[in-house]
Amino acid sequence: MRHKIISVSQAKARLLELARAVNEDGEAFILTKDGEPIGALVPMADYEALQETSDVLASSETLKNLEQAPEDARKGRLWKRDKNGRWTRVRVSAKGKLDTA
Repeated sequence: MRHKIISVSQAKARLLELARAVNEDGEAFILTKDGEPIGALVPMADYEALQETSDVLASSETLKNLEQAPEDARKGRLWKRDKNGRWTRVRVSAKGKLDTA
C-alpha cells in the first residue's frame, strides 16, 4: 500500500478532500504531528483487513489451525458450507488440488 505523508494541520484543512481520495481512489495518508507519525487515513477495506490479520495473529488457536490446514487438505479433512448452508466435505483431486466448486 502506497501512502502520502501529511501533517495533521494540513489534513484538518483538507479533510473532505482526503476522505474522498481515500474512499474513491483508495489512497492512504500517514498523519504526522511535529514530524512524527501519529495515525493514518486508509480505505475501510484495508483497515478491516489489518484488523482481521491482527485478530488472527493474536489467536494461538487460529494460528495452530492454519498450520494444520495443509495436512488436513492432504488427508481430506476439509469442509465448507454449500449454497444452502449445509456442511459438505471438500474433495481433493488426484493432483492434490482442492475442489472448491
